[in-house]
Amino acid sequence: MTITADFFKGYENTKDPEMDFRRREREKVSFYRSGAIKAVYLNEQIRIETWYGEISAELITFYEDSTIKRIFPRYGKIGAYWTEKNEAEITEYSELEVGGVVYRCRPQCLYFYPDGKLKSITIYNSDILTVKTKYGEIRTNIGVSFYRSGKIRSIEPAFKTEIEYKGKKIRPFNFFADGMHADNNSLVLDEEGYILSYI
Repeated sequence: MTITADFFKGYENTKDPEMDFRRREREKVSFYRSGAIKAVYLNEQIRIETWYGEISAELITFYEDSTIKRIFPRYGKIGAYWTEKNEAEITEYSELEVGGVVYRCRPQCLYFYPDGKLKSITIYNSDILTVKTKYGEIRTNIGVSFYRSGKIRSIEPAFKTEIEYKGKKIRPFNFFADGMHADNNSLVLDEEGYILSYI
């Protein structure tokens, strides 16, 4: 992807009124020590072409080889007058087909492997995503991560989720997961869909 000056044209005169008070205090562009671009905070949403179709972005981060690492469809400042729920309400729903399964959600962040395959979907904690597993449907309000194959690698189950496992009921849950990304979740599965570990 080529970054051009057009990304920043009229930066302080955005056509997107939400950004007038949502804009975070951060640099427009950050760099690796090598000089390669690390992140770009856009003036307003643009559409980025990915393996999964076009995705809207306000913030894009890159690997050092310039491939896309993360896309944040919205990246506004959360505070007393603008909540995460408000941010979710202005985020478009996406239908992301991963491993033959379509996930319909409002992504807070999409994390990619360097080859462009989706590594994780983090959603807003005001939303719920239902994920089908060998242990039944599991609801999450944090998100899910994937192997390169598209198989589910880990899920952060919603509070009080019960799963039948080896003749007993378990409740995988990470108390500290709220507000974090869904890259490494409390319920970890192998590529066949069986539990490897849980917190």
